[in-house]
Amino acid sequence: MVSSVVLFLLILRIAFARSELNDTCITTNNRVGRCVTAKDCQFALDILRSKHNTPEQYYFIEHNKCGQVSDGANPPKSLVCCPIIQNVAGCGVSKLANRIFGGEETGVGLYPWAGVIQYRVSKRRFSVYCGASLVHHQWALTAAHCIISIPRSWSIHRIRFNEWDTTKKANCTIKNDVEICRAVYEIEEAFSHPMYQVHNPNMRHDIGLLKTKTIVNINDFVIPICLPFSEEVRQLPIDQEEFVVTGWGQTDRATPGIQRHVMLIGQKKSVCDEAFESQRIVLSQDQLCIGGSGGQDSCRGDSGGPLTREYGLVNYLVGVVSFGAYKCGTSNHPGVYTNVGNYLDWIEETMITNSV
Repeated sequence: MVSSVVLFLLILRIAFARSELNDTCITTNNRVGRCVTAKDCQFALDILRSKHNTPEQYYFIEHNKCGQVSDGANPPKSLVCCPIIQNVAGCGVSKLANRIFGGEETGVGLYPWAGVIQYRVSKRRFSVYCGASLVHHQWALTAAHCIISIPRSWSIHRIRFNEWDTTKKANCTIKNDVEICRAVYEIEEAFSHPMYQVHNPNMRHDIGLLKTKTIVNINDFVIPICLPFSEEVRQLPIDQEEFVVTGWGQTDRATPGIQRHVMLIGQKKSVCDEAFESQRIVLSQDQLCIGGSGGQDSCRGDSGGPLTREYGLVNYLVGVVSFGAYKCGTSNHPGVYTNVGNYLDWIEETMITNSV
């Protein structure tokens, strides 16, 4: 039996040629869009203006035409099905990168999409705990447990980008003769995935979104990470591939607070199933198994933070830090990350439904 969602997409595809200006449409990779002229679609303009496009991007321009519009005096203009939620132009590229890996302190501006969540823990006291990733002008992606699995007295207050040392009260600090100033934004609303269950040890669907009250100012120090909308990126292998985790959590060599990063190697799902067998945890396809080398791991305080991979000189958000061994960096005990590529529909739906 054909599901109602599949049937809906089929009907919309059949209607492509008959779509009119500003009609709702579905792109060739099943994303909700709007039928507009190419000049009114920033996603299409970025492709047309770029000198470095992938075959998939050219395919988008050619195969996402959804109709024509004419004013009667000039030749008809083609309409394209423009994704409503698009990666921000220039996403996933650090303009100030000075790449180093292995659980070391990060370079200034190396991960401009990484943010830290500030919680109000009492009337006059605040604390930072989880990480998040800027994915759009007003949206950051984190873990569901960072939203709802917190003490009752806590509430999500702000998100801070361009953060270097969370232990410092001053918003600006000096690092390598460079002044680094936090970019602080109040949170308007938080959304956890509706299927996430607080007491389920598997922690499936551990993903959430934070909406800021105001638009985030994009600059050299604050840049969104790219979401893996491209099927080409989503189909890349995981096993024995390199990934990077960024966070402010505890390490075996230093107190938490300083932004750090570590390169981790992807593993087969079966490796995590074996590692967590005593806890009766079996991973789903919505989760990634990453790491396992002793001392190299995400850790407490890194929850909700980004797991990224580089492809074509661009960084993509492929995972969200979910959980791992009780003792961080335990040898042969990988960490578990929510597979962002499997939640793009929910991410888009949430952002579209709750955007002004």
